[in-house]
Amino acid sequence: MTTRENVVASRLSKLMLSSGSGSGNGSGNGPNIQVAPSSTLVQSPTSPGEQSQSQSELNQLKRDADPQFSRFADYFVICGLDLDTGLEPDRFAGDNLHCSPLDRAYKSKPLAHYPENVPWNPFDAHGICMLSLPQGLRFRTQKHSIEPRFHSFATTREDGKRCYGFSLVFYEEIRNRNICGAIHTLQSMFITELSNGQQTHSLSRVKQDGPVSRSLPRHFKVAGQAPQSAQSYYDINKDKLYVAKSITLICQAPYAFAAQMFLKNLYRCLPRQPGAGISLESYVYNILYEVMLPQPGKSIRVYLPPTEPHLPPIAMILQRPLLATELPLLDFPLRLLFKYLGVECVIQLLTCVLLENQVLLRSTDYQRLMIVGECITSLLFPFVWPHVYAPILPAALHHFLDAPVPFVMGLHAECEAAHKIGSEATLCFVDIDKKHIQLPEELPVFPHKVDFMAEIGSVLDKFEIERDRDQEPSFRNGYVGRGAGGGVSGSGNSGSGVDAMISSCTLPTGLQAARRSKERFQQMQETVYTLSGSPGGGVVDYQPLIAHPSRIDHVPRIADFLRRKGGIRGAGSPVGSPTVSLSSSPVGIYHDVDAVDATMPVSTRRTEKQKLSPVDQYYQDLRINNSVREIFLNRFVHMFHAYEYFVIYPNQARDEWISNRETLQNFDKSSFLSDQPEHHRAFLSRFLESQMFATLIDNKILAMWESQPDEQLQLFDHRVKLLRRRHGENMIAATSYEPCVLSQDSQQGFEKRLNCIDIEVTPPSEILSNRAAYFRSFPLLEKGVLNQECASSSPPAPPPPGHPSTPSSSPLQNSH
Repeated sequence: MTTRENVVASRLSKLMLSSGSGSGNGSGNGPNIQVAPSSTLVQSPTSPGEQSQSQSELNQLKRDADPQFSRFADYFVICGLDLDTGLEPDRFAGDNLHCSPLDRAYKSKPLAHYPENVPWNPFDAHGICMLSLPQGLRFRTQKHSIEPRFHSFATTREDGKRCYGFSLVFYEEIRNRNICGAIHTLQSMFITELSNGQQTHSLSRVKQDGPVSRSLPRHFKVAGQAPQSAQSYYDINKDKLYVAKSITLICQAPYAFAAQMFLKNLYRCLPRQPGAGISLESYVYNILYEVMLPQPGKSIRVYLPPTEPHLPPIAMILQRPLLATELPLLDFPLRLLFKYLGVECVIQLLTCVLLENQVLLRSTDYQRLMIVGECITSLLFPFVWPHVYAPILPAALHHFLDAPVPFVMGLHAECEAAHKIGSEATLCFVDIDKKHIQLPEELPVFPHKVDFMAEIGSVLDKFEIERDRDQEPSFRNGYVGRGAGGGVSGSGNSGSGVDAMISSCTLPTGLQAARRSKERFQQMQETVYTLSGSPGGGVVDYQPLIAHPSRIDHVPRIADFLRRKGGIRGAGSPVGSPTVSLSSSPVGIYHDVDAVDATMPVSTRRTEKQKLSPVDQYYQDLRINNSVREIFLNRFVHMFHAYEYFVIYPNQARDEWISNRETLQNFDKSSFLSDQPEHHRAFLSRFLESQMFATLIDNKILAMWESQPDEQLQLFDHRVKLLRRRHGENMIAATSYEPCVLSQDSQQGFEKRLNCIDIEVTPPSEILSNRAAYFRSFPLLEKGVLNQECASSSPPAPPPPGHPSTPSSSPLQNSH
């Protein structure tokens, strides 16, 4: 660590709030964890003098920290219609002349961004505007659905680092008569062309909800359109015209939920009539300059705009995992990934990504594309996707689809390119809305697939995650397995060598897969894990048992064990106290959760599910993310627990090895595969050739010379050592399936951060001496107070001039 980083870490440790310093119970079994209040204002119990001292230290910490790594957001951006330039067609969105003016995409422009520039992240006006409004500038009437829509996006900078954006798209009424007249004129020209037979293409249909008008002009009958085309007609005398606008945050770290809540509530706090509240500038200044990112292993309480202007701000906690022992931050909910696709589809998609196939996602919702892209790449840990990554691919970049390289890309369902996808041999095509996946040819089965699915399903059931169990996705371009009968089979069955492929079929439901897994698992060698050593030490011993489940009553035994160890909450236990997942039992994962509950006293059984607040649901999603990701990491640990025995370490210097590593063999693949079960080799032989695996081996070799090895590799190697400690250092290969047993440790770290807050950010306060009473539309903000960090120390500049009310003399510029 640098001197500055040491100073920051030292001061950070001194900023523990008194509310968190005494939360432990003092026993050897760890802290007595309570659920922290979420959506209400939480007052610090410190005295005014202590608060002043804490605020002074926080300000000093902000000055010492590198703003590139400490700021929550780099930019706040407003994109929309520039009245000075008028209407310009977005030619990247297709042939605009063949559709109604309301269905055309027009060029949007950044109307303002704050601050003007930050040195570590230069402002990319074109790229940010293109992704903030990925469908371009669109016009709507009251006949369309014009509810605000939120989506995230990711970009990769020139240095290879990923940058995240969060955008809220909403529609505002156009009161400028020139713009309304321009749309009306374009529509008249389009209808005239239809009437004269000069237009042979049909109207593009806008798939929006809302009432359908039947009052079409006579000219529209020429094309014989469906009733939905009524939405594409604008009556200048009757209809209100709306145009898209977006407000966007550009951030270094993907805290998606906080950004979503900030943007949605900031839009709701737009004063539309005189009343109580603070200015929009005050909220934006707070998120740009006062909200800090938590340090690894720490948490911070921030205050976000309320749902109504007169209400107090909403408190929520941002936390960051400790990289040495926990998985990296994932703020996108895995709960939605499995809700959208189902367990088996996720495993098949993960297989395609691991084997570096081309992956194309399709949906009508941009946020769904982002959630699936972020979640599936996060499940690769400790491997990192090294190729093209564009979960939202703008129209201007559709030519990237022709690149003969691996990629993960997402297309909107209404995009023309999304309907021209063929059946390429290496392409994995996922229709998220239809829960359909088209697999590439000759796709091998993921090792222990069926048992893996059953373990994932047990965790999803534990958290009562709603998902479609009856309509699993259908698979195409698959192959029937070489074993008798073909069909769907898991390569993880230790009693079968069938390397099964999937033919075009409908997959069995999750319940059927779990039942089949249970029957097959009874034929496998059982394992029971016990805790030994010092109290709270958490040392796990591995004890093989050769016995049939019917001879050992495992469920009561496991339930009793968990209760004795404090793993199952009793009636008197506090909510949020540490629990041991039933998935840690290799038998318990194949039993329905209700069946396990039936063995417990009535006081310990699950109660009816209560609806959580948005903030509490966010915390719960983080718990789900941790539990599910630990299962995936556990699979990779078991697959490659002996990988370092097969690494071929160089005998030359570091610089010489780096210059020649493309021609050197760094891993003994043939020896490694010879130690694997035969029915796993189809997958493993291909994965060993991937760039992801090669990068992991390169990092392992580089660790010989580096004082700070790759953090992801360190965590992976640590988990491998724990596995060997349970099984013995001479462990070579494991043919039976072993579920995850270590998720509880990282879960306790999260709960501690949630209840022991390290820093509390000052709530937003008014920074303008005079604020406007109300606005008709989202305004441009005051540059004078948002382009510098010390806004409160200098007198605020005069209120900003209103949005230009007079457009250029030619609002139809370049329209044809």
